[in-house]
Formats: sequence, C-alpha cells, structure tokens
Amino acid sequence: MESTQNNDRTRRYLVLALAAIAVALYAAAYFQPMWGWYLSAPQYPKGLVMSVYLDKVTGDVTEINILNHYIGMKKLDEAAELERALAVYGVCGIGLMAMLMVFFPGKRYAKYFTLPAFLFPVVFLGMMYMWMYRFGHELSPEAPVTVPPFTPTLTGHGQIGNFHTLGLPGPGFYMILGAALAVALAFTLRKKVCAGCAHAETCGAVCPHLFLGRGPQAPSSRLPVVQ
Repeated sequence: MESTQNNDRTRRYLVLALAAIAVALYAAAYFQPMWGWYLSAPQYPKGLVMSVYLDKVTGDVTEINILNHYIGMKKLDEAAELERALAVYGVCGIGLMAMLMVFFPGKRYAKYFTLPAFLFPVVFLGMMYMWMYRFGHELSPEAPVTVPPFTPTLTGHGQIGNFHTLGLPGPGFYMILGAALAVALAFTLRKKVCAGCAHAETCGAVCPHLFLGRGPQAPSSRLPVVQ
C-alpha cells in the first residue's frame, strides 16, 4: 500500500513538473522567432532575412517594405497589429491554463484545460497563412509594378518575381510544439492518477483535494475488529 501511494505521489509531481516545463517553454518562445523567411535575388547576393516573433517582425524589414511597395503590398508592420498587441496576454493565459490543469479541474473537465496548448500552434499557422494571403491579394492598383495576386510560401521554397524565398519554422514554434507535448504527457499521467483515486466516480468540476493534496484513498473493505 505504501509503495502504491509513493508511486501515485511521484506521478502527481511528474504532472506538475511537465506543466512547469510547458510554462517555461511558452515564456521562452515569446522571446524567440516563431518563423523566418530568407529572400535571395541577383541584386541581393547576400539575401534578405525576416524573422517573425509573436509581438514583432525583425530583420531587413525596411528593405523588404520598399520592395513590397513597388508591387503594391502593405508594410509588414501593418500585419496582425491586434494579434501582436495581445500576444503577451495570450501566452500568459495559455501557460496559466496549463498550470490550472494540474490543480483545479476534476477528472471530467481537465481535458478542456489542455485545449489552448493544442490549439496555439494551429491558430498561429492559420493566422500566418491568412495574413500572407491578404498581403498577396490586396495589392494596390496604383503600384509601379503590376503582378498577379499570389500567396507567399509559408514553408519551403517559393518564388516571387525574381526573388527566391525560403520559409522555415523558428525556435519559438518548436518550443510551443514542445510545450503542447509536455501538456499532453501531463494530461495522460493525470488521467492515470485520477483513475485510481477514491473520488474517481464522484469527481465533479473541481478536484476535491487539488490533485497534489493526497493520493487515492480507497475505502477499506475490512470489518472493524470488536474487542
């Protein structure tokens, strides 16, 4: 019995450790490039680089904006202004949900606290593609150079005029994938712990002992000894 309780408590602290790792990865991802593009052309032998963070765009932004102006594209700074302004709050919220998943929800509701971690990479890619589509299709008719509407390549090699492009995920994107994996492992371990808990069948919206409070205490089937 004591060995079982020790194993149970170890699992509980592993869940906490995995959630903490996920939070650390989210915090680190905020300060790392989420995506990067490399542009090369005969007139730019050294190439141009653009890095997309959750809250900003860095690199050869000025030069790329000048090139975009010639074909009627908007400035890079105009993309996802609201999303970039809210990014820090979004990252904090997702990290908070990962930690709350450890302590707060009951067995039936814990899965909902993991959803933000899994949706984050998908939503990020979707928003990136949407803005790239808009920038390539909402071209100014008064541009000095007319090009047909296009969608810049999100990942891999592409071509825009005489520019060869290469899009690749950055360290930040791999970090949020790693955080999602950590949350998934934490949730899987949490399910195993909850399955062996004495409150498993009656557990409601809130864990009755905040998950880390104590191990499962199944009711004893032995009759009391009368002396």
